[in-house]
Amino acid sequence: MKKNKAPSPVPKGTYLIVMSFDRGRTIPVGRLGPVHFKKGHYVYVGSAFGPGGLKARLNHHLSPKTKQHWHMDYLDLPARQIRVSDHETKLEHEWAQKLSQSAGEIVPGFGCSDCSCPSHLFYFKTLKAWKTALTRLSAEYQISCWTTR
Repeated sequence: MKKNKAPSPVPKGTYLIVMSFDRGRTIPVGRLGPVHFKKGHYVYVGSAFGPGGLKARLNHHLSPKTKQHWHMDYLDLPARQIRVSDHETKLEHEWAQKLSQSAGEIVPGFGCSDCSCPSHLFYFKTLKAWKTALTRLSAEYQISCWTTR
């Protein structure tokens, strides 16, 4: 009798979601209250080390919401890009720190209610500014494009 192989583990890791606002707007974001978002590009840093790993977390972020759980759930924007790293170590806080040094601004308190980071959402006025930050981050960490579908 042939033994079935266990399914390969779902990759877990740290991810970046890049979104764009074509105009400024104010959106209520849970306990943060109303948050003003400028026209431009925003990069969210998160990690997925629980059941389902990256695929489950990113599918959650990219699917329509009936109930908001995380700050990201309040932003119903299509992602321009998703970048991931499947390192065994959580890099979310390191990446947030590095992005805060190159971002035009941070969105205070966004996505970081469970840590001491000032934010996990970063504003870049132009895609060129974001690409420069990504190049710096990629020089230190292996980061790749990834899709969930």
